[in-house]
Amino acid sequence: MRFLSDNQRHLVCFPYSIDGLHQMAKELKIGRWWFHSGRLAHYDIPKKRMAEIALKTEVVSPRVILKVIKGESP
Repeated sequence: MRFLSDNQRHLVCFPYSIDGLHQMAKELKIGRWWFHSGRLAHYDIPKKRMAEIALKTEVVSPRVILKVIKGESP
């Protein structure tokens, strides 16, 4: 599983799934309260951990994050 983040603090996984999002958050030690459910489900990155999480993810554009959420390849 790949972890993708952007400079606007959004975090998703690829392949994308809700279960995958929660597994990713668990591995990165991000609390469930950072989860945004709904049509564009994703996790936000805690502001204080941006640099740390960026080292553990592929940093991409917000457009790529949206593509992944919509079921497209990054």
